[in-house]
Parts: sequence; C-alpha cells; structure tokens
Amino acid sequence: FYERQKRRPRKDMLRKILSMSVNKGLSLEGVLERYYPEFLQFAEEIGELRRKYMEYKVASQCLDYDDLLLYFKLLLENEEIRSRIAERYRHVMVDEFQDTNTMQGDIACHLAARHGNILVVGDDAQSIYSFRGSSHENIMRFPDRFPGCRIIKLEDNYRSTQAILDVGNAILDNMANKYQKCLKAVKKDYGEKPCLIYSRDAHEEAAWVVDRIKEFYDQGMDLSHQCILFRSSYITIPLQAELGRRNIPFAIYGGLKFYETAHVKDLIAHLRLFVNPKDKLAWSRVLLLISGLGPKTAEQMLGEMAPYESLESIVYTVIDRYARSGGRYSDGLSRLSGLLGTGRPNPEDVCRSVIDYYEPLLREKFDLDWNLRKNDLDALAQISGRYDSVRDFLVDLAIEPPERGVKDFHDTIWERPLIISTIHSAKGLEWRNVFLIGAVDGVLPSSYTTRDNEGLEEERRLLYVAVTRARERLWVLAHHEGRNNGIHTFNRLSRFIEAPNVRASLDEKYDSGGVSGDNTGAVLPGGLSKDDLLEKLLHSMK
Repeated sequence: FYERQKRRPRKDMLRKILSMSVNKGLSLEGVLERYYPEFLQFAEEIGELRRKYMEYKVASQCLDYDDLLLYFKLLLENEEIRSRIAERYRHVMVDEFQDTNTMQGDIACHLAARHGNILVVGDDAQSIYSFRGSSHENIMRFPDRFPGCRIIKLEDNYRSTQAILDVGNAILDNMANKYQKCLKAVKKDYGEKPCLIYSRDAHEEAAWVVDRIKEFYDQGMDLSHQCILFRSSYITIPLQAELGRRNIPFAIYGGLKFYETAHVKDLIAHLRLFVNPKDKLAWSRVLLLISGLGPKTAEQMLGEMAPYESLESIVYTVIDRYARSGGRYSDGLSRLSGLLGTGRPNPEDVCRSVIDYYEPLLREKFDLDWNLRKNDLDALAQISGRYDSVRDFLVDLAIEPPERGVKDFHDTIWERPLIISTIHSAKGLEWRNVFLIGAVDGVLPSSYTTRDNEGLEEERRLLYVAVTRARERLWVLAHHEGRNNGIHTFNRLSRFIEAPNVRASLDEKYDSGGVSGDNTGAVLPGGLSKDDLLEKLLHSMK
C-alpha cells in the first residue's frame, strides 16, 4: 500500500477518511467518491487498514473518540439496555442540535424512544459544519421521528437592527430546506441600511475596509468591536498586508496569520535566497524540503557554501555537484538548481517560478488542504506584482507583526485588537460593525461546494450566519478583478447576493478608488454571466 508510485494518502488523511465514514454514516467508497476522489484507487487497501485497526482496538480493549459514539449507539440498539436507561433518564435535552452528526442524532432519538420526553434546541439556518460531520437533516427530520412534537419558533432578535435582519430574512426566504420564520428586531430603531460595496480588486477592497475601520476607531469605537469576516483565508492576504502596513493590530479567528503558516514560510525561504545567498536559515529550510535530503547532508552542504558569495557560484559549485552524485536527492536538487539558476527581475515572475517549483512539494507535504494553501501562495504572488523588487517585497513581509506594535497605534497596550474571522469561527459571536469581504462566486459560495445542491445550500446558510453577526452596521464587499496563476480574471457577484430580494435589502455603492458606475463588469449590477459574455464575444466576431 505505501509503496505505490501514485500519490497516496498520508496518515492524517487516512484518519480523517476513517472518522468521516463513521460520523457521516457513509461507506468508505462513498466518502472517497464524494470528498477525496483522488484516493478512490486505494479504497480496497483503506478498507483493509480499517479492518486491522478495528481488530487492534478490540484486542487491546481500546476505544478512540469515534468509538465512544459507535459503541453507545450499539448499546442503545439493545432493547433491554435502552429501557433501563430510559427509566433512569426521564428527560433528554440537546442544545445546538443542528450541529449534531448522524450518529449523535440517532443516539438522541434512541434515548427518548421509550418516553418521548425530548427537547432539542437549534437553528436549521445555522447548520454549517458538514465538514466536521454535522447533518442538517437531523433537525429537519425531528418532527418525522417524533410525530406531534411542538415546534416553538424564537423570532424575536435582541442583537441586530431590523435593517440587518431584513438581509437575513431575505436569505432565509431563498433557502430550499428550512423551517419558515421571520426575524423581528426588539430594538425600535430601524438602523442603517447595510451596504453592498464594489471595488476594482482585492487590494482596493482591503484599503477601503481599513479606511473605514480607522475612521470608526478615530470616532471612539474600539477595534475589538469591529470584525472582518471571510469564507476562504487566501482572500485576506491583501487585507492583512494593508493592516500591517498601517500598523493596526489584529487577531485571526479560525486560522493563522498568513506569515505564520508553514507553506508561506517555505515560499519566503526560497525568495530570500534570491536576495541574500548567504542566508543559512533559508538554505536549511529549502534543502530539508527535498525528498531524501536529511539534516546531516544539509549541514555539510551549508559548510561548503560558506566561501562563495553569489547565488550563481553556490548553485554551480555545490548544488549541481550534489545533484550529479546519484543520491536519492539528486532529482530534487536538479529541480532546485533550475529554479535558482535562471534570473527573473520581475518579483511576480520570481514568485510564480518558486510556486511552480514548490507545488509538488506542497502536494506531498499538505495532502489534506494543499489546494487551499496554493491559493494563499497565489495571493502572495499577486501582491508581489505591486513591488519593484523581491527585496522590497520581503521587507514589507518582514515587518514586525502588528500586535507587537500596538503601542504605536493607541495609548494603551491593553486594548483588544481588530478581529479577522472565518465565518465558521464567528458563529455565536457578534460585533457592532461587520465587514464581509469576498462576496463573489467561487469564494462564497466556494467553488468546491457547487457540485451538489446540499453543498450549495450550506454555503447559503453560511452567508446567513455572516450577516447576522452584525449588531449596528453591515458591509458586504465584492471586487471586480482577480488573478488566477498570473492570469487576470473577472469575478461575478455571489449568486446569493444577486438574488433580487437580497439586493433590494442592500444599499449598493461603489468604491470611488475602484469601479465606477459606468463600468459594466461582471460584478456590477446587471453584470454578464459567463454564457452571456461568451455570446457577446461571439456576436462581436461575426
């Protein structure tokens, strides 16, 4: 199994596949086909691995976390045991029922099957954790499992203004599988109408958001009372760079700051070699990424590099010689030599070359989410195109993290920072001001979720969660231009925002530094779909 030449799942991935099969109640083949089709060829071997793992646990009298649910469910399927538990526990209460997985839903129903005394609390419109195994169907099927149950709708909202709730209600109305409800604000003031802001690109979007945050801060609003929400981490990189440039402290919920992630550190290490060939730390990180090259060989190579000053001489005298040695690392060093041996004056060209070289290493090192990490690197490459040199780009990336420069921005170091959060991590939280960035198709909804209606509906629920985090003010932001592997692309406004009832609940405005009202790009009102654009292009060529 581990000797196959094709890319194989690593142990973390194998653990995730086995756990997902248990929590989602799917066969291994079902999990692989739906979520990891690239590993479908290993279905038989993974099945054998699961059987041996289960044999080991039984023989060792051990349980893992999934077994705690599995064994409990098996116990409850025994009529005698179920009756004894029902006699002892006369009432069953479950909170956040929309976040339970299939097996947890079955357990709750087994516990109450005898007496029917069960209360579940949840919001079907906030079921957003299917990637952790949660099942939206649990809360939707509850009345079928307990006929005659009483459904109590909590529609009074103590958090948001009615203007913000109008956006949430519009999104609710468009959901396919839901309990019908309409949120009503307890606050008497209708509030400011939420805004839909159009910008030219992610950089102008970031600058606009930071300007507004600074404006409210100067008016006396704490940074911690403002939040920027996002669906995918790579779209925050221009924003993080802008906040760092202006020395505004921020904290990330649901991830690391981009310069703290391993894949970004790997990219930066390669770039540093183009600026300073004597950088031993960068060389060490770069060399140890190469398959078959260990710490001892890397240390030996670093010693031999010491007398040489230029990158060209290091590549020619050390890298190329080791590449010709016939060792297990020869092919890897040959690829590295090809990367470092070609001069590329343009910073973005250098970044793209490093990313092309690094991608096979990225796939091998991070098979769980390599594609998401690749998006981060592409975003960094796009940012590098705004600089005159690789050195200038690295200088800005090397600026001390903003939270360590708090004293320069405000009077007290005890003030809490601005929050940048994934929508998933923001559930249950609230802020006075909320900025939702990246409201374009391919980001929200994510391009990875549009293959089936179930995934698409969960993305719609994710948007609902995002807009209902705001207490006083809400901005939804979309940018017109994007980049994909160095190619200019044109974004389309999120299909969820494009719905007429949602658009009607938003006040549409244009960033004066970005897209003008005369521009009819894809993200503007009346924007062209791909089919419409194709038809227009074909018509123009007749």
